[in-house]
Amino acid sequence: MQQIAQLTIRRFVGGPMLTASYIIAAPGHESILIDAPRDAWRGAMRFAEELDAPVRLLIATHGHWDHITEAREIQQLGIPVAGHPADRQLFEHPMGQREALPFVIEPVTLDRELAEGDRIAVGGGELQVLHTPGHSPGSVSLWLAGHDILFSGDTVLKGGAGYLKRPESDAWALASSVLRIAALPEVTRLYPGHGAPTTIADETWLSPDADREQLVADWRAGKGRWTPRN
Repeated sequence: MQQIAQLTIRRFVGGPMLTASYIIAAPGHESILIDAPRDAWRGAMRFAEELDAPVRLLIATHGHWDHITEAREIQQLGIPVAGHPADRQLFEHPMGQREALPFVIEPVTLDRELAEGDRIAVGGGELQVLHTPGHSPGSVSLWLAGHDILFSGDTVLKGGAGYLKRPESDAWALASSVLRIAALPEVTRLYPGHGAPTTIADETWLSPDADREQLVADWRAGKGRWTPRN
């Protein structure tokens, strides 16, 4: 758990892919929930209640099934769901992404469509939406302005860039998004969709001067890319 200038951030992990969900809470005021993996969001909601900071918005970093497993259930609680419309097909047809899941994922209709540059207030802070496609067409990262914190979804993770073996993934777009993130201050703390938090400085493979073509070539050769556990 991290506390910064009246905001508290806590990470919860759940689902078969060990997907991260984050709560950004302004105690006594409100919270924003990032991603809704199986079961993890329940702990996040309880934590928000303990801080007297009810969740007012769920933001999906992208539409892959493991990040929106229980988004519809959260929506039915009266909490709106926000995401990028370029992933609409993924939000509306989650069961088409993976065969033989042992549970059903309900389709989600976005209540709020996010776009590059959108700003979302939370307590005394503000999240800025960065459209960072590649892992999926509608992947977004969320920059916590003034705090050097980025919720990077599955675009940049500890040890590598996002998974590319999905039909909607685009290596060239991911390379551009990675270079954009690499240009942020080195002190930036990254909260990814899987794995432990890290910093840009600790991710030595991240460089704003990296060659885009070389990044793509390395990923296609199986180098420098994060791989899911199953």
